[in-house]
Amino acid sequence: MQIFHPTVAFLIMFVLCSQPTSAVIVRYPREPVTQTEGLSLSLKCTVEYRKKDCDIEAKWWYTNSYELLPIMDPNTYLITVNETELETKKLRLRNIFLTISSLKLQDSGLYQCDAKCLDSGTQAKGHLVAVNITADPYKGLKVSTWSGQLKADAAALAFSTILLLLRCY
Repeated sequence: MQIFHPTVAFLIMFVLCSQPTSAVIVRYPREPVTQTEGLSLSLKCTVEYRKKDCDIEAKWWYTNSYELLPIMDPNTYLITVNETELETKKLRLRNIFLTISSLKLQDSGLYQCDAKCLDSGTQAKGHLVAVNITADPYKGLKVSTWSGQLKADAAALAFSTILLLLRCY
């Protein structure tokens, strides 16, 4: 009794072996990011691809509602790119850094990096990364070098010095 017909076995092998391999892969950490307003934040996305198969276009996206919006404002965001080639695997790694130099509470939301092969249209998207910007607990506070305690300490030191000088003479 035959379990598989030879034609069925051939079709199964053909389907399994002909699965397309991704020409482009997007990678970055999954952990949520928390930072305090006023500080800077940098997110890194790594796109892995074969240069001979495609030319890459990569973008960062942002959402705090229901739609992803491309990050394009050069006054708010700095996007830098560096690329290396791995000769052993004939791959290229493109690191895309998204930097926000002075965080605001409104920068909280979900961020995503994606890449697209311009030649074939093959795309890869990273997962959504949650960014939570917390309020600066010291915002609005004025720090004085002569706080009340320092003034009291200075007065006590001056008084002690006067008493010491009077006793010595």
